[in-house]
Amino acid sequence: MAGPVPHAVVVGGTRGLGRVVVERFLARGYAVSVVSRRAPALSDLGPGLRHAVADLETLDSAQDLVRRVVELAGPVRYIVFCQRYRGEGDPWRGELQVGLTATKLLIEGFVDHFEDVPDRAIGVVSSVYADFVGSSQPVGYHVVKAGLNQMVRYYAWEMGRRGVRVNAIMPLSYIKPESRDFYLSKPDLLQLYDRFVPLRRMGNAEDSANLLDFLCSDKAAFINGQCIFVDGGVSVVWQEELAKKMGAV
Repeated sequence: MAGPVPHAVVVGGTRGLGRVVVERFLARGYAVSVVSRRAPALSDLGPGLRHAVADLETLDSAQDLVRRVVELAGPVRYIVFCQRYRGEGDPWRGELQVGLTATKLLIEGFVDHFEDVPDRAIGVVSSVYADFVGSSQPVGYHVVKAGLNQMVRYYAWEMGRRGVRVNAIMPLSYIKPESRDFYLSKPDLLQLYDRFVPLRRMGNAEDSANLLDFLCSDKAAFINGQCIFVDGGVSVVWQEELAKKMGAV
């Protein structure tokens, strides 16, 4: 007799990478609970989708939210954190609250609500800005992504003792389903990525979702506490080489 349908939770799973992650879990036959402020427009993805309303900007306790999510589809097997601060208030406080505090509260809230199976895992979407600095994102974003990487390492140790793996991915800027038309209309921008990315293309949401799909599976059963670049190899190239190449020296 088949067991219960496995349950995955995607925090911030309404658009972009989050939506693609949801699609991956649904394709595997999982029940998926999306945690977000607004209901996802994902009704076309099938009956396995649930939604738990939550405003991460004001979240100060995860107990009620965790209870509601578990009531939707039972104990969880995998959790993926894709959320990003999109508010209009103080960006420093907003980034810290949505990126770090809400993640901490939810990880610790779910700690006793994982399914009793050999493989359980948490995936976190960090960024290359955890290790590097760029003007396209504010200081709070940099600090939060760096903090998430350290949080991943800490919980990999603490929750690894309970059999729950914790890892992060660190994408370069990538094309989302919602931004595909924009980038396709900018051939000069795509050519720029062709010049400085060793794999000679810009990444897309599917690249990152594929890695999260792997990390949230028993194929990654001995991978824990890792923060993995998804950047086509940019991070291994010394800046002077990039400067020479871009300057055609």
